Amino acid sequence: MSALERRYRWLLAWYPKDHRAQHEEEMLDVLLAASSPGQKRPAWRDALDVLRGGLAIRLRRIVPTASRRRWRAATDLAALLAPLTLFGVSLSQATAYAGRSAFDLALPALAHALPYGLIALLAWLGRRRAAIACAWAMAALAAGMTTAELLSLPEGTIVAGDVLQVSGRPLIAASVLLSALPACMCAAMLTLTPSPGPGPVGSRRLAAWTGGVLAARLVGILLGGAFGVVLMPAALGAVAVMALRSSVGRRTTAVLTPFLLVAVRPSWFTDVAGLTAIAVATAALLGVTAWLARTAETA
Repeated sequence: MSALERRYRWLLAWYPKDHRAQHEEEMLDVLLAASSPGQKRPAWRDALDVLRGGLAIRLRRIVPTASRRRWRAATDLAALLAPLTLFGVSLSQATAYAGRSAFDLALPALAHALPYGLIALLAWLGRRRAAIACAWAMAALAAGMTTAELLSLPEGTIVAGDVLQVSGRPLIAASVLLSALPACMCAAMLTLTPSPGPGPVGSRRLAAWTGGVLAARLVGILLGGAFGVVLMPAALGAVAVMALRSSVGRRTTAVLTPFLLVAVRPSWFTDVAGLTAIAVATAALLGVTAWLARTAETA
């Protein structure tokens, strides 16, 4: 047995035993036939393909078919709720400014909300590619506008956090990441999800929930006081109870949680380390859930 064959057999050990018993010799013949004369080590692409294939088969057996289908429904729903959340956050800001007669601030906030309303509508109507393109455009716009604003500050100005010198002017890296991260997360969810939409929840029910929460938020802002403070948590609590009662709802909550933390509570992430940690955790979560959702198509 050559050294190359020995190493390929070691890589094929990643496949389950029953699968190896049926296909090991066939896969080994294909790998050896594709190798160069005198080659002693597997090519990195071949090694990666073997490892990925073995891991995928093991994961498919760990996660049942029915569970993968529920994960697909959850990721589809979460990808639709992400732009709806950003739409609601920006619309709430516009309403708050308008309530204080600060219309010079309300109009930009409203202008920021409308594209996310369009993205959600496109995803709802099944225009996935258009929704993805608009979402990534908004992410690039958010990063570009924040960078331009920070670069316009006088040299030596320190706002908060870690300061990086770019072309002799201060650039707060955390501010750029914080402004672009929710939009990037939203775009990534739309990109990785097979078919963003209401799924088994149903269009009417999701529209009713969304309208109820948004109305509670806007009315609470306009009324203010103790009633305004209680109204929004009460609406969210009612929706959360209904969502957590179903398996798809619990999975949707898990997928959305990192995004909601960044989109609704950005003040919790004011430094590069915190933003990087939440970004890495979100990327790992989206990668796993997207794989589960996409394998459900052929399950």
